[in-house]
Amino acid sequence: MGRSWRFVVAWLVAASAAVTVSWLGVRVGIAPAITAEAPVAIDVNRRYTEVRFGPADPTVTPAPTKPKPSRSSARPTRTPSSTPTRAAPPTSRPATATPSVTPSRSPTPDTRPRYRVPADGGDAIVAYSSTRIDVIDTEPSFGYVASVSRDSDTVVVVRLTGPSHTSVITAYWDDGPEAQIIEEYGG
Repeated sequence: MGRSWRFVVAWLVAASAAVTVSWLGVRVGIAPAITAEAPVAIDVNRRYTEVRFGPADPTVTPAPTKPKPSRSSARPTRTPSSTPTRAAPPTSRPATATPSVTPSRSPTPDTRPRYRVPADGGDAIVAYSSTRIDVIDTEPSFGYVASVSRDSDTVVVVRLTGPSHTSVITAYWDDGPEAQIIEEYGG
């Protein structure tokens, strides 16, 4: 009977080791599907960069509004003269019809903060707000072509395509202005 107990104990140890190894293998395989973050694949032809801008980080300041003329409090002083001056008689001009168009209000200036997002293929200047993101300008490097597409009001994609390289800038809002830059190398 002593010999059979050894076989039973050996079988229990081997079975529990197999169950433990299987459980660890399944756990490693399912963990990315269970967690909130997706697994990151390593690709030698790509480089990923995440950029988060702070409130005091704008590299491009908002476009200035038209300066209002300053009113000086000093008025020109008149020197009293001994002879009164006469006003020149009004000259008669031919009557011309003036258009009856009322001046329209100028559009409100865009005061959203603007950020320069640098990439290997060039730069993009992006205006951010929590409700809308717009690409103001692109500055592609020599030999690159820029194209802009909009996924939604708060997601804009800029592609800077060149010879054997593409820079993809995705500007989006996630509790603040952010951008993702993907550099795709290769033929």
